[in-house]
Amino acid sequence: MGDGLPVPQSRNLYLPTAVDQESMNKLTRSIIDINESDDYIEKIYAAHDIEYVPKPIKIYIDTYGGLVYQCFGLIGVMEKSDTPIHTIVTGAAMSCGFMILINGHKRFGYQHATPLYHQVSTGFFGNVKEMEESLVEAKRLQEKIEEMTLRKTKISKKRLKKIFDNKVDWYMSAEEALKLRVIDEII
Repeated sequence: MGDGLPVPQSRNLYLPTAVDQESMNKLTRSIIDINESDDYIEKIYAAHDIEYVPKPIKIYIDTYGGLVYQCFGLIGVMEKSDTPIHTIVTGAAMSCGFMILINGHKRFGYQHATPLYHQVSTGFFGNVKEMEESLVEAKRLQEKIEEMTLRKTKISKKRLKKIFDNKVDWYMSAEEALKLRVIDEII
């Protein structure tokens, strides 16, 4: 940028693996670091009467999904990011990957990308009481996912109920995802 002013760090982040503790920690840490850097740079630029407009963070997604709690941790950080976050599905954005995709401030998909929505999947074990408690928690998580999907896309409640009732894995083309506002633009 010249004049000895700091320049922002790389904004391209990648999720080419499962949604797990390691991958979510890495993305979360990167988003927080970029936001802190942007805050710092913005103050320095303001001291020179220069407006600083941060470039968006881009998260490139190609995942079959994974762990719901870790996914929600990342989504919380994404929602609080002052720096805009663009999500881009390059291949698969399935299960938790779908949830990360729809929580981008702006969302993109490559022509051959495949988002997938389905209900929460769990494996219960333990005694009957523990399994009942796990079922209550699974239902709570499913309600959060449905609420977020209804709020962030044009997918109808009726369509979500059909998926839930029929235990369907809903694979979408890029065109269908665009029509339902799962993505904002096909690349």
